[in-house]
Parts: sequence; C-alpha cells; structure tokens
Amino acid sequence: MLRSIMLVIGILLIGAFGVALFAVRLMIDMGSFRTIEAHYEGSCETYGGFAGGTEDVLIDRETGWVFVSSDDRRAFFTNPDTAPRGAIEVFRLDDPEAGHIDITPERSGDFRPHGISLYDGPEGKRLFVINHPADGHQFIELFDVNYGEDGVPSLAFVGSISDPLIVSPNDLVATGLVSFYVGNDFSTRDRDGLGYQMELFLRQNKTTLVYYDGEEARVVADGLTYANGVNVSPDGTVLYVAETTDGTLRIYDRDIVSGALTQRVGAEGLLDFGTGLDNIDIDAEGRLWIGAHPKLFDVQAHAIDAASPSPSQVLMIDPATQSISEVFMDTGALVSGSSTAAYHDGTMVIGVIFDGHVAVCDVTDERVLGN
Repeated sequence: MLRSIMLVIGILLIGAFGVALFAVRLMIDMGSFRTIEAHYEGSCETYGGFAGGTEDVLIDRETGWVFVSSDDRRAFFTNPDTAPRGAIEVFRLDDPEAGHIDITPERSGDFRPHGISLYDGPEGKRLFVINHPADGHQFIELFDVNYGEDGVPSLAFVGSISDPLIVSPNDLVATGLVSFYVGNDFSTRDRDGLGYQMELFLRQNKTTLVYYDGEEARVVADGLTYANGVNVSPDGTVLYVAETTDGTLRIYDRDIVSGALTQRVGAEGLLDFGTGLDNIDIDAEGRLWIGAHPKLFDVQAHAIDAASPSPSQVLMIDPATQSISEVFMDTGALVSGSSTAAYHDGTMVIGVIFDGHVAVCDVTDERVLGN
C-alpha cells in the first residue's frame, strides 16, 4: 500500500515538475522576462480619433495617402453584436495634423476590418480588406480606389469573397485584381473553445496560408503556427509569412503564374527572431518592416485593460544585405501593442491593435537612410 502511495506521489511530482518547466519555457519564449529598453533615432507624434485599433496601415506611395484599417476590437471582443462599426480611414503622410477621413462606403452588412492590402496595377488600384462580421462569417472585401479632382481617395465596393478554407483570416496580400494570399491565424474562429486555447498556448502548427487565384482557393502552405503578416517582394517572386507565437519568418520562392510556393531550405527559409512578429510592410527598396510584440502576454493584458501597456517593436530586414535592424522599441508608454509599421521617404507610420491612434515618426536612422 505504501509503495503504491509513493508511486502515485512520484508520478504527481514528475507531472507537476513537467508542467512547471513548460510554463517557464513558455514565459521565456513569450518574452515575459525580457528587459525593454526604449530607443528610436528620430521623433514620433501620435494622432488619435480613429474608429478603433489601427491594426493595419499601408501607404499608397504614388499619392502619399495612408490607408488605415480601424476597428474597436475591445468592444467587439466584449459584445460583437453591439460593437461600433469599423472603418477604412485615410490621411496625408506629409500632413497628418490635417486629420483623417473615413472613406468607408455606405453599404449593408457588418464591417469589421482587419488586414488590408493595396493592389496597384495597370487596371487601377484596388483595396482588399479582411472583414470579420459579428455573425462569424469571414469575407475578403474588394474596393476600387478612386482619386477625385481634389486628390482625396474614395472607395467603390466591388464584391466579397468567402471560402471554407478562409477560416480565421488575419492578413493578406493582393497579387492581382481578384487574386490574393491570406493567412489563417487559427484553425477555428471559436475563441471560447478548447481547441482555440490549445492552439494559442501550446503553439500548435495547425494554421495555413491560402491562395485565391480569382476562381478558387487552395492551401499553398500548412503546418504554420499562428500565421499572421504576409507580403510579397516587389517583383512578386518571394513571399514572406510571419508566425507570431513562434517568432519566426518563413520565406518562400513563388511561381508568379501558378501561385505555388516552395519554402527555401534551412535557415534561408525560416528565420527565428524570438519576438512576436505581426504585419509585414515592404518599402520601395524591397525591405521588410515588421511590427512586433516583444512581450506577447502583455498583449493579452492590454486587450483586456487599455491602461496595461504592451511594449512595441519595429524590425527592418533588408534581403539585399541580409541585415536585420531593430529601428524602434518602446515600453508601451508612447505606442502600445504595435501591429504594423509602414515606411516611405523618411517617414514611418506605426499602427496598433487596440488603441485608436497611429504614431507618425521622422526617421533619422542611418541604417535606413544610408541604403
């Protein structure tokens, strides 16, 4: 009897020790023990009043207008049915003090924008928007972008795309008037379900990258862990996917005609950054700008309580020189929960997940300007 009791106690102690080791390992990987030292070479100003969290930002570099996907995510998580409508808002990169404009077209249905992408081709400009309506359906909304005589952009609704493979879209990149890649950050949208929680905390590699070729969708990459930011090189031959909870960046060679992807071998195809990578912007020189979360558990706390800061980070990767630069780090005092960073001609715009503002920063860093 005593031997049986001791055996049970031994098993319980081993189990408890294993759980403790897992918890410590998870906290290390999530950056819980990381020391944040704020730094940035330049000056930043924040501009508020947006409809909600400015989760994704892009710059139309031809016209100088900044497009912002804004939505009150805290209100949506609390009660999706009563949360205010989200918006696509714009402002001038060279004059953010002039304010921003809501250019969301009047149309029926619920509008909760998330990731956005601008296709700029010979046929014209088209904005792709991930939409998470309260009813749980997932859509990619297409809008033609038109510039009036006053130079202000407007959106004209074109149509919606949905598919069973587009389960939990987070970010996307347009490759044509109706073609795009989209990353599923989870294999389910049931945030209260056990499967969702297991994917998050066990960092299961169950998410996918989906390609829609204009007629049908197909999975072109699987086995991903919280697929998030996605973008392609200026020539369209390389595709990048950020995995948030793993802190890694996957790099694929892309067949422009078929859309097929081939992950590069070894370290050339999987870069470990050890931080929570989010959206990816690619500037005119082909450099990657990635908004990141150095303390991922702090993002969860910030989602619940706006007064609880979440440190922010911006990384710049130059594929030509294979250099990686941390161009921005903040404790959360200025920018909390950075999800994206877009750069053009000496100016960087940082968007955040939950708060209704952006940071517009003058860049003086020689690592950026010297290239």
